[in-house]
Amino acid sequence: MSTRDRQTNDGLLQDLLKRVGIRGFIYGPLDRRISIRGTIETIFKKPAPYASWWSCFGGIAFFLFLLQVVTGIGLMFYYVPADPEAHRTILYITGQAPFGWFVRTIHHWAGIGMMAAVSIHVLRVFIKGAYQKPRDLNWVVGTGLFFLTAAFVLTGDLLPWTQSAYLSAVWWTDLAGSLPVIGNQILLFLRGGENVSGSTVTRFYLFHVFGLPGLTALFMIIHFAIIRKLGISEPL
Repeated sequence: MSTRDRQTNDGLLQDLLKRVGIRGFIYGPLDRRISIRGTIETIFKKPAPYASWWSCFGGIAFFLFLLQVVTGIGLMFYYVPADPEAHRTILYITGQAPFGWFVRTIHHWAGIGMMAAVSIHVLRVFIKGAYQKPRDLNWVVGTGLFFLTAAFVLTGDLLPWTQSAYLSAVWWTDLAGSLPVIGNQILLFLRGGENVSGSTVTRFYLFHVFGLPGLTALFMIIHFAIIRKLGISEPL
């Protein structure tokens, strides 16, 4: 085979790979039908004024959130949020389900990592003074995301239904119940009764899987929209 024929074949192969790839599909057939290329470039090709490792913890937290969503969906296929099935299914996931231990480990450490990343991100914004006008609304939204992340950790901690998880839930729900005026109503709402029980596991599961992810996604959309509008705060 001549050099020219080899180059022609290589060019055809590269063109084929571009067409079957995601980028080739978006910038090729899809763009020719709905003209999506300009929209994508407008959204994703906005240059940042500067970048540092300290500026990346918000993005790291977002990546870990997506990782938790994916691994959480995998765990949902086996987990039963009831007493005593909750602990039994955790043992099955860890010991018998295909790659269950691996998925659960990633989910566990991604949750801890997300809490750490969000905490560092909030601390950095506070130290840099990036919470001031006109970004004060985004500071409020970001603070809301911090508390939602903490709620993920607290609700997820009970789901294995171990002795330590039970005692932890008793402690922090008692703490919430000590609030004046509305404390008892909050305690009953969280526990689903007077004591931490199987009903509490079911309730925490619903919070953890449906309520909190929906609120977190909404807050993230608002957070990212404001960042797109105002840009990243310049360092002091």
